[in-house]
Amino acid sequence: MVGSRAYTVTHSAELDMAVGVVIFDSGIGRVTGFSLGGRRDLIEDATPLVAPLEQFDATTLTTDADWGTDNFDFLLQGVATFVANQEEYNYLINYHAMSDTFDKVDLAQLKKHVAEAAALTLGIANAPVRPGPRLNHAQIEQTLHETPMDEQLKTFGMWDSWESGKRGRKD
Repeated sequence: MVGSRAYTVTHSAELDMAVGVVIFDSGIGRVTGFSLGGRRDLIEDATPLVAPLEQFDATTLTTDADWGTDNFDFLLQGVATFVANQEEYNYLINYHAMSDTFDKVDLAQLKKHVAEAAALTLGIANAPVRPGPRLNHAQIEQTLHETPMDEQLKTFGMWDSWESGKRGRKD
């Protein structure tokens, strides 16, 4: 989350031009589709964007949201997020551990991830319409309440920084 926070702070003046972000943040497990960060409004326009991923069985779109990924600060800025929903594989046992070494990489799966990310990114870039608008502060807060993210932010001591405008979109 440090990198996404730094990016959104540094590039805040450019975020109106950000059509969406594609995030792979759960290791090397098979992708089943993408989470839209609580944004039901994205489903209709996102469905054709993931259609080329049918060959990988990676077209399921979900509207769940999670604060703990690299998409978090983009979500708080109202930018559409596409977070890969991945099967666990060996992610948690090797997560930032001494065992997290290159020999654990499943090269065939990695190639699929690259293809999936490239196809989705190309689809977003070439879409005739933006998959969804950038949300304003009130719309983002509504999304936080509709998902359990508001409670997650409170639990982890981040709600005050959202409410005070220190984190996320201010307008």
